[in-house]
Amino acid sequence: MELIIREAQVTDIADMVFIEEECFSTPWSRKSFAESLSHTPWHFFVAVYNGKIVGYGGVYLILDEGQISNIATLPAFRGKGIGRAVLEEIIKLCRAEGCEKITLELRESNSVARALYESCGFTQVGKRPNFYSNPQETAILMDKSL
Repeated sequence: MELIIREAQVTDIADMVFIEEECFSTPWSRKSFAESLSHTPWHFFVAVYNGKIVGYGGVYLILDEGQISNIATLPAFRGKGIGRAVLEEIIKLCRAEGCEKITLELRESNSVARALYESCGFTQVGKRPNFYSNPQETAILMDKSL
């Protein structure tokens, strides 16, 4: 297996949109990715597995905090450490940028993602009832001190 994690480029947007649509019930649009990639506080990484983009993750840096927007891996490539590798790259970036903590939210039913985040030192700090739609669901709020 050859896995490379690198900063996303504008030419990666089509692959990121495809992954987003495969993984989320309310996916980001091509326009949302393009706008985010063009703004300095946003950083996206793509996971390239044997030459194919199979995952990505994004983080928004504001003051001394990183807010993870999403981490996604194509279903056929899950369980290979790809999401963890993307998350580790995001954590490394946040440390290098002087962030004191990283925050995120995820669907209450997403036990696989929650286990990943917990294994990397994130802890639950709250809930947002009815935060998600399609289907309606509570968000679990997590953070990690750096």
